[in-house]
Amino acid sequence: MQTRKRSSFLGIGTLAGILAGAFGLLPLVQTIELKTYDLRVAATARPASPATNISLVWIDNDSIRRMEPLVGRWPWPRLVHATAIDYLSAAGARVIAYDILFPERDRRKFMVGDVEWTGDESDAALVESTRKAGNVVHAAEASSAELIDPSRALVEDLSAPALNLRLAPPGCVQARPLVRPPFPALAQVSRGIGHTLFTFDADGPVRRIAPFVQVGERTIPSMALATTIVAGAVVTADAFVAGGQCAALVPWRGPAQNADGVPTFESVSFYDVFYAQQQIIEGQAPGLDPARFKDRIVIVGGSAEGLKEAFTTPFPEGAIDGPEVHANVIDALLSKRAIVRAPGWVTAVVTTAVVALVGIAGLYLNAWLTGAAAAALSALWIWQSVAFFARGLWLDLTVPTLAIVFAFVGDLAWKYVVEGREKRQVKKLFSRYVSKDVYDQLVADPSLAALGGARRSMTVLFSDVRGFTAMSEKGSPEEVVGQLNEYFSRMVSVVFAHHGTVDKFVGDMVMALFGAPLDDDDHAENAVQTALAMTAALNELNAQWQSQGRPLLDIGIGINTGDMVAGNIGSETIMSYTVIGDAVNLGARLESLNKDYGSRIIISDATRVRLKGRYDIHPLGDVVVKGKSKPVAIFEVKTP
Repeated sequence: MQTRKRSSFLGIGTLAGILAGAFGLLPLVQTIELKTYDLRVAATARPASPATNISLVWIDNDSIRRMEPLVGRWPWPRLVHATAIDYLSAAGARVIAYDILFPERDRRKFMVGDVEWTGDESDAALVESTRKAGNVVHAAEASSAELIDPSRALVEDLSAPALNLRLAPPGCVQARPLVRPPFPALAQVSRGIGHTLFTFDADGPVRRIAPFVQVGERTIPSMALATTIVAGAVVTADAFVAGGQCAALVPWRGPAQNADGVPTFESVSFYDVFYAQQQIIEGQAPGLDPARFKDRIVIVGGSAEGLKEAFTTPFPEGAIDGPEVHANVIDALLSKRAIVRAPGWVTAVVTTAVVALVGIAGLYLNAWLTGAAAAALSALWIWQSVAFFARGLWLDLTVPTLAIVFAFVGDLAWKYVVEGREKRQVKKLFSRYVSKDVYDQLVADPSLAALGGARRSMTVLFSDVRGFTAMSEKGSPEEVVGQLNEYFSRMVSVVFAHHGTVDKFVGDMVMALFGAPLDDDDHAENAVQTALAMTAALNELNAQWQSQGRPLLDIGIGINTGDMVAGNIGSETIMSYTVIGDAVNLGARLESLNKDYGSRIIISDATRVRLKGRYDIHPLGDVVVKGKSKPVAIFEVKTP
C-alpha cells in the first residue's frame, strides 16, 4: 500500500509540475506573473531619500505659461534651450541629457525683447551652446516605419568618439527601419545621441528598455545608456548580458515620489533655470543656485500638458514621465544594478522541488496538515522570490506557486477519491467485525493494532443458541445459514448499540466485550442491558419466524466481570482483538450453566455488585465450575 501510495504521489507531482509549466505559457498566466513582478518592484525599489547624482529640469505648465510673454507659445525658439544649456554647463553639470527632439531646422522668425531672430540664428545658438558645453546628449526618436515619414531615413553619421561601444548582443538590440535624429549640425556637435524608445508589455506598463536600436548598420544606444557613458561610467554591451539573456529590465529606484511626497529625483522648473541665466547675464545673483547642479547628471524634459509622455509603471502611485524613466535607468547603470530574469531551467528545478515537498507532506500528513504545509511553502517561496528580486534576480513566482496548488489539489483528490474509497470499503468490511468505536480508535491510532495487550477491568458476555441442532436437521443448509445470519445480524446490532465489541463467533455462539478497547466505567451495566435486549430481540425474531413457519430459537447468556488481558493476539500477519484470562473462562462457563438451571441469563457476583440499575435478580447459589476449585456465587437475571 505504501509503495503504491508513493508511486501515486510521484505521478501527481509530475502531473502538477507539467500542468503548471503548461499554464505558464498562457498569456493570462504570463500577465499574472508580470503583476507579481510589479508588486516585487514596489516592495523593493522604494527610495528612502532622493538620488543625489541626478536632477530633472521640467518644462512644465508653469514654465509654458510664464515663458509665453517672453518668447511666445510652445514650441520655443532653440535660443531658449541654448540659454538653459549655458546655465547648466556653467553650473558644472556632469552631463546634460536633453530629452526634447530637434529633428528639423527652425524656419520661423520671432522677437526676443526688441530683437528679431531668425530660425537659423536660433539653431546656430543651440548648436554653439551644445558645442561649448561638450557634454550634451541629444535625443533621437526610433520608431516603426508606419509612424514616421518614410523619406526621413537616417543618413547622418551619429557615431561619436565618446560612444565607442562594441557591437551589442542580438538579444539586446531592437531593429528599427528609420530614426529621427537631431538636425545634422546639432548631431555633429552633440557629445552623444541616444534613442528614446521604450518597450511596452501587453498589459501596458513600461518594465523594460531597448538598450540599443539598430538602423541599418548603425547601433544606437538608449538615451540613458549614452548619458551614462558620457558621464564617464565604464559600460559595455556585456553589462546588459547575464545568464545568456539581455538584462533590459528597468531596475527602478522608485516612483515619481514616495508615499511621504518625497521625490525620487530632485527636480526644478525650466523657467527657474532660464530666468537664473538671464539674471547672470544681467550681472545679478541668480535666484536658482548653480551649485545644485554641480557634478550632477541633469535631464531636461517635458511634463506640461500636451508635451509630456506619461508612462504606466509597476508602481501603484501612478504614471511617470519619460525623463523619469531615463533617470531610473541611469541611476541603475551608475550603481551597477540590474534585474535579470532567471532562465527556464531554474523555474523547472524550483517547480520540481516544491511539488516534491508537497508530495512528501501528502505522503505522511492528513489533508489539513498537507494544506497547511502547502500554504507555508507558498509563503516561503513568495518571500524568497522577493528577497532574490531585491538582489536583481527575477525568479518566476507564478509557475511554482501554481505547481504547489496543483500538487495539493491532486493530493486532496487522491485522498478523497482513492484512499477515501478504500477507507470506506475497509470501514464497511471492518465494521462487520468490530464496533464503530473500535474502528475509529484504530483509524486515529493505528499503533493500537500492534501485537500485545494490557490488563484491565472489564466485562465479557457469551451468548449461545439453544435449539440449533434441531433447526439444522429440519432445514436445508441454505435455510439454516440464512436464519443464523439473520439472528447474528440482529444480535451484533444490539451489542454495538450498548457500546460493546463483538469479539468473535464460535459456531452459533457470540462473544462480546465491554470496557475494551475503549474505557467504559459502566461496562457491567451495559453488558446486562445487552443481554436483556438480546432476549427481547430474539422474541421479536421468533414471532416473525413462527409466522413464516420457520424453526424457533432460544439463547443462553453468561456474563462475568473481572481483570482480563485485552489486546491483539496472534501473529504479525493474522491477529484478532480479544481477551484472555480466568475471568473470561468463567463467563463461558456461566453461559453453559443456563441449561442446568433452565435460565436465559446468568451473571457472576462480580458483575452484580457493579450494577447501578434495578433488575429482577435471583440468586442461584454457589457453584464450582470447571477449572475452578472455589465455589462462585451466581445469579439469574429474569427477563420481562
